[in-house]
Amino acid sequence: MQISFNGIKNLYIGQKQYDKTGSYVTPDGFVKHGCKHYTVVKLRCNLTNDESGNDLDKFKLALAKSGKQFSDNCINHTEPNKFELLLTRQDINDPAQRNISMSDFTINGYDILLNEKETLPVYTYMAHLTRKIANLPEVSDAQKYYSNLINKSVDEEARKFIELY
Repeated sequence: MQISFNGIKNLYIGQKQYDKTGSYVTPDGFVKHGCKHYTVVKLRCNLTNDESGNDLDKFKLALAKSGKQFSDNCINHTEPNKFELLLTRQDINDPAQRNISMSDFTINGYDILLNEKETLPVYTYMAHLTRKIANLPEVSDAQKYYSNLINKSVDEEARKFIELY
């Protein structure tokens, strides 16, 4: 029997990295060709409600605040407490520009696009959860690093969105 004191059970964090040459758009709108470094991080766990937090309820509330499409598509209907967050981050070191980073997220296989302010509660939840995981005493240094990387990527994408709107 596994006991959870933090609302998170069966935590798994894995990552892979690779380089790929391709096209990208600079912040000033120019299309360039170069090397992109990809980092893919998968965070998987079961969310619960317990004396240390209501992680499952907070997740469902964030989805409900963001719209029906999130509640319908981000909940695993077979295992409602299953949470799988996938980050695909592209980093480009362009000497003519500042470093360029772009991040894409999926929750339980559903793309989380930050293209309207209603999506912000889901981003807030992703930031909350990854901060909480990074601060758990039982996680390894590598798990802390990749939880913080997801958190940083969520923050960067939210800031880009807020600056545009």
